[in-house]
Amino acid sequence: MRINNSILLLSLFILIPAISFSQKKKSDEEMAMTPEPIYVEGIVYSLPRTGFNIKVNTEKRTFVPGPYAAYAEKYLGIKNSKTTPETSWVITGVQVEPFTEPDPNAVFKTMNVMASQISQLSNGIITGIHAEGQIQPIVLFGTDEISKQETAVNFTDLSSDDYYLTAVNPETGIEKTSFKTTEDKAREAADFLIRLRKKRTFTILTASDVVPEDGKGYEVFVKEAQRLEKEYIMLFTGKTSKNKHQFSFNFVPEGNDVKNEILFRFSEEKGIVSKSDISGKPIMISCIKDSGFSKTVGQLKKSDYTKAGKSGVYYRIPSLVELSISDGLATLYSGRATLPQFGAVAPLPENLLDGNFVIQFDPESGTLLKINRIK
Repeated sequence: MRINNSILLLSLFILIPAISFSQKKKSDEEMAMTPEPIYVEGIVYSLPRTGFNIKVNTEKRTFVPGPYAAYAEKYLGIKNSKTTPETSWVITGVQVEPFTEPDPNAVFKTMNVMASQISQLSNGIITGIHAEGQIQPIVLFGTDEISKQETAVNFTDLSSDDYYLTAVNPETGIEKTSFKTTEDKAREAADFLIRLRKKRTFTILTASDVVPEDGKGYEVFVKEAQRLEKEYIMLFTGKTSKNKHQFSFNFVPEGNDVKNEILFRFSEEKGIVSKSDISGKPIMISCIKDSGFSKTVGQLKKSDYTKAGKSGVYYRIPSLVELSISDGLATLYSGRATLPQFGAVAPLPENLLDGNFVIQFDPESGTLLKINRIK
């Protein structure tokens, strides 16, 4: 028994260091996965910038030839009926919606007591100083393609209910059955169409067709005859389906004029394609700063106060810009917008940062919304 106890004690002494080493190793691994914090004085915040979510509405037009297109001229006298399928795309409209995000080129740091007085959104955009109340969060738009399910082109089988022909040999009396060919069905459809047109034309001229005094029966007949006639004609001339698609792009100008930058390319055969696909013509976007803004801001006298901006609180003076989207010939969109990153950054006057004022910023443009003295 003494030997067994000695062995047990010896085993415990061996295991305890091993367990401690395993726990220490795990702790080191966890520490290695922890990101190293960035130590800065004060609080870091950013000013906003504006981007554009551009929704491009398109229409895909698909032509499917009729099953009897090859016999359109023979039985109905319709010439040049298309016998090959075609697909074409067209841009039907462009919508532009602004969105806001933190500007990576306008990140600042507040110092000392001022660091405890600012408020900001969860994304780091400054919203005010000594400001109270909730600021609505800014909604960002995605860049996903939004496409509706396409409607398939189907032709109604308007031929006879019999799918075969029966012929009797006059000598033997034996019946022979054969399936109808496409031309047989085309001839039947053409015959019915001609009879339908005659019926619609002469229905009120025969004694057997009595038109009700209110005319409703004839009106119903004419509408149904027109619908059937259209269905029969499309068996020879084909059908065209139209399906709508919407594509979404994000465009964020950095702060300098943008002239004829390729947003995407468009092909009449493929629709919207990537910038690198030269099979499509370029759709270009331009964003030009208002010429008078820079001149006016430049004429403002700079402050001689040497401590301007010492607290690190800045706001923006947005600039007007002209935004246009075109295919090189036609303008698809044209409008004006206010962009913070195209404007100027100015320090908040130090005499407004003495704790006696409530200051609120617009989280979308970075400009001042209001300044109130604390009573």
